[in-house]
Amino acid sequence: MRCGHRSCWEIRRKRFKCQACRREFSVTTGTVFAFRKMPFLDILTALWFSVNSVKGKSALQLSRELGVQYKTAWVILMKMREAISSRRLDMMLEGEIHIDGKYAGGHIKPENRKEDRVDRRRAENQNNKRLTILTMREKSPFGRGRERTLTRVIRSEDSNEAWEMVRKHVRKGSRLHADEHFSYDDLEGLQELHRVNHSEEYQAKGGVNTNHVESFFSRIQRAYVGIHHRFSVRYFDWYAAEMAWREDNRRVDNGMLLWGMIYKGLSRPTSRNLCGYWQGNHPPDLVWKGGESPDA
Repeated sequence: MRCGHRSCWEIRRKRFKCQACRREFSVTTGTVFAFRKMPFLDILTALWFSVNSVKGKSALQLSRELGVQYKTAWVILMKMREAISSRRLDMMLEGEIHIDGKYAGGHIKPENRKEDRVDRRRAENQNNKRLTILTMREKSPFGRGRERTLTRVIRSEDSNEAWEMVRKHVRKGSRLHADEHFSYDDLEGLQELHRVNHSEEYQAKGGVNTNHVESFFSRIQRAYVGIHHRFSVRYFDWYAAEMAWREDNRRVDNGMLLWGMIYKGLSRPTSRNLCGYWQGNHPPDLVWKGGESPDA
């Protein structure tokens, strides 16, 4: 409750009143699911359907399973993704950490005639929808255990973004593994850095590789191809954060996953990005700049 008092009356079904400030509230008041019209049990059912899907849940599929409109299912899933993405803000990685970036989106359809086609790899022929998922992932020495994944969606692999991400979220004394991309050159003075040249080999001497983060990229690719088929540029950051959460908890049973998702949703304040979404309240593009979260 807002006033901090813990005693209340149940004034009617699923509605309560604080004995101190006399303010009425419900279970979802002040949470990411506030101002809902959907019954709370249906929200819990939607969360269960989501955690039961290995590579994510599409809004169209969820709307069919719950018997609700697509808009309703979309907002529920996006509020869940927003709540999950908040875990990144105070995450600190340590030990052996693999860092890499994956380009996604921005597909440009080639012209029909060969003489009309252009080199789609060049910057002047891009459509500004191609983004990079900059990712760091811990590696357990035994292959199991606590392996946390941190993601940020940026415009391109940039040295300033990589440096800021490592500075904020990696403990001193850790060991970084990166490929030959120039954006990771400046990390040399920040942490112990080991490199592997992927144009020559997948694993350098001493076992230096980035295979752990590459395995996470395969989950994103499977979710893109098999579940969602496309990611919105505006919400790509939340999709990536959800995939990282699923990857980190892939060995956790569905019951614990559901409780964790409920806790995240009820701990997150009311969404200023999605509350009233279909009435015109749209957030800006969720692309990180200068190490600052766009929805913080």
